Amino acid sequence: MNILWPVFLLTFLYTLDTGHCYITYIEARLPLPGERAPPGAPWPLPRFWQNSSTVLTLYPSTFYLQSNARECDIIQNALKRYRRYILIDEKNGVRDLSLSVLEGLKVEVEDKACGYPKLPESYVDEKYSIDVPTSGPAVIKTKTVWGALRALETFSQLIYQDKNKAYQINVTSIEDYPRYTYRGLLLDTARHYQPMKTLKQNLDAMSYNKFNVFHWHLVDDQSFPFESKRFPNLTVFGAYTPRHVYTQEDVKEIIEYARLRGIRVIPEFDTPGHTQGLAKAFPHLITPCYGDGENPYTPNHPEHAEAEMLNPIQDNTYEFVKELVSEIKDVFVDDYIHLGMDEVYYACWESNPNIKKFMEENNMTTINEVEQYYVKRTLANVKDIGYKYMIWQDPIDNDVQASPDTVVEVWKDKYLDSKMDYWENYIVPIAQKGYKIVLSSCWYLNYISYGPDWKKYYECDPREFNGTEEEKDLVVGGEACMWGEYVDGTNLLSRLWPRAAAVAERLWSDASVRDVDSANFRLDQQRCRMLRRGIPAQPILNGFCGDYEWDLDADI
Repeated sequence: MNILWPVFLLTFLYTLDTGHCYITYIEARLPLPGERAPPGAPWPLPRFWQNSSTVLTLYPSTFYLQSNARECDIIQNALKRYRRYILIDEKNGVRDLSLSVLEGLKVEVEDKACGYPKLPESYVDEKYSIDVPTSGPAVIKTKTVWGALRALETFSQLIYQDKNKAYQINVTSIEDYPRYTYRGLLLDTARHYQPMKTLKQNLDAMSYNKFNVFHWHLVDDQSFPFESKRFPNLTVFGAYTPRHVYTQEDVKEIIEYARLRGIRVIPEFDTPGHTQGLAKAFPHLITPCYGDGENPYTPNHPEHAEAEMLNPIQDNTYEFVKELVSEIKDVFVDDYIHLGMDEVYYACWESNPNIKKFMEENNMTTINEVEQYYVKRTLANVKDIGYKYMIWQDPIDNDVQASPDTVVEVWKDKYLDSKMDYWENYIVPIAQKGYKIVLSSCWYLNYISYGPDWKKYYECDPREFNGTEEEKDLVVGGEACMWGEYVDGTNLLSRLWPRAAAVAERLWSDASVRDVDSANFRLDQQRCRMLRRGIPAQPILNGFCGDYEWDLDADI
């Protein structure tokens, strides 16, 4: 009995099928807790999912996808894309002759408006329903094309193959909508340039997990890879090399690729700090530091370098920023820009006698008033251009009064730096001041550790702070961040995925979806789906993922 049991168990599991993925324990004495998910378990978990035991099959040669939104390029592009995902093994996939056939899928969209997914005014309805009946076609119903995209992704996840490669789907009913309207992911392309292919693959992975905002941290101290036609020297001197540049055509290509997947692209151009890349072309815009107390352009390491941060007392600083932001608005179509404004270290400003004189002339007694002067003047210029804006929390922490419509991103937390407080304490005064908030503090995915660290991301909830319900309602969503110090095109995707998927479920699914042990099994299925779709998502535990290992050997 003891000899035969492992063989029986493996045979039993494979007969049931797990969507050709399976995770198992670290050690036999530590069995995995939680409920093992059935094949075709969706991620993020829908609001309402009724999954019956009745199984249907798909006939690859006759299965169809159609929609009443025939004139919408987003829908037509998605139907072609999702046919490939649904019939991903079309060469070898077959129908099960013993089962009833699901004829096809109809996508019914009420509002066929088809453009760019702007927020918040016109991008608030991603609600959808899916009905997979015992006979006839499956039906998706949704008000908007954005809801249709999310529904197509969920429908594609319901389909799996048995051990004979037969396509199967359970009779199913789903009603679903997101918890938050802002579900973002930040990539940093300044520390390391990320190839266009990698950016597109990441947008694909975002759509598989229902993220809807790509926060593009384009430039920083290390490099300035964005092509400016008004200031071409920014990349001549600021980019790593002439090839490590995103042309304006590249940017538009990424925006269009994202649009077809229902993803906004918000650029970040950080000032007044994080501007050494800019300074390589325009050194006169950066504040000279007096590290020795007497001479300009002298460092005082580690407090400051020879020159740091934009010079807040020069009119040409504001003229330059306004002109650059104006050009950015000509390229990026989103209503919002992220202006950074984080980590403004005061040491250089405090060392500069001209700034001291400026403070005296303007009756300023504290250095944060200089920061407030810069922030207010810059925000006013950006608003004149027609932009809405986001900023990091730092100016608000420094008692800077930003415009009431500013969206503040909270990023600080003790696990990032022991000198910091917990994010739950930082967010309270910001909410009390009435700003809309995006939380990223607990989702810095560039911080890695051994084992399933995705679980701590899964367990972080943006509303779990000491505030009123009205203050908690100011949190419009959250954002996973991948800063680029130690990632480039060789490892970015595998480090992000499926860890970022944990954040995606927290931002989409109901707050009650908190069973991390059971989520293990659904996340493993999602990881296998992403692998089959070309995303090199890393494993979350011991086990296997379909034929992935043999596919790697195919060319040997």
